[in-house]
Amino acid sequence: MRGFEEERTLALASVAALPGWSDRRLQAEPAIPVLASPSWRGIDGAPWRVRDMENGGSLFVKIMDADAAFYIDVATAFLAARRAADIGVGPRVLAADVASGVLVMEDLNQGWRVGGLERLLDPAIVDAALAARAAFGASGPLPKTAGVFDEIERFYADAKTAGAQLPSDIEFLVEELRFAGAALNGAEIEKAPIHGDGNVSNLLISDAGEVRLIDFDRATMADPLEDVGSFLAEAFEQEPEARAAFSRHCPGLGDAAFNRARVYGVADDLRCGLIGAVVAAKSPRKTHEFYKFASWRFLRCRMAARAPRFGEQLRGMI
Repeated sequence: MRGFEEERTLALASVAALPGWSDRRLQAEPAIPVLASPSWRGIDGAPWRVRDMENGGSLFVKIMDADAAFYIDVATAFLAARRAADIGVGPRVLAADVASGVLVMEDLNQGWRVGGLERLLDPAIVDAALAARAAFGASGPLPKTAGVFDEIERFYADAKTAGAQLPSDIEFLVEELRFAGAALNGAEIEKAPIHGDGNVSNLLISDAGEVRLIDFDRATMADPLEDVGSFLAEAFEQEPEARAAFSRHCPGLGDAAFNRARVYGVADDLRCGLIGAVVAAKSPRKTHEFYKFASWRFLRCRMAARAPRFGEQLRGMI
């Protein structure tokens, strides 16, 4: 695990190595507060802002954390970030060094804000976020192929090996989603690149309503409805609002596709809960509330999996 000064030095050196930045007087500072709960913000990689002290220009530097190694394929994440930048749905990427785990991007700071649930009260923002995901889905294959059900099995095994604290009904939750995964095994589903993380803090929204996707650490090849489902689960507490957004985004798809997306959202909650539990058990960063995040995702998964509607969604998703 890198210390604060080591991270700062690496952030400065990474920017100084860029063309046109070597002779500048640079200053590095933490870009955002690191917050595990409720948003898992800045957890996968240390966020730094490197500023030119003369003209005020700045770049955003992300330094991947060792804690994230078991659940993030850095090469795929950095490739996905570049792809998103190339098609205009992510910040411009200036450097991506897989070996050191350093990603340098344009700093969308002034005039942009991290997404929050209040911004998603605007249907235009929701539609822009879903459109950005769809555009990324058409950007070309990625080297990683791992859907949510495969990852639930892997992270559940990791959690047991790590002796992670898990809820008393974890076997019930895993079995319910295992059943869902098995039900989809025979379905003809064409995989595409997905962002892989529905967290609204992975959106940057401009004052003018433009949307950029950030943090492609969960990017993979999977069912595009997995991406839609994880976002809808984060964006909408109630089913009617989620269905309205889905209908606008996928006008040619019916109830089966909507049910599948909703089940993916439940599965994503379980996956994220397991990741949080493993990090809580293994990370030396004891000041962050990793298990608080995990507990919330387990709770939301539990509420959905135990609701009468969940059985209907399982039966009606193919």
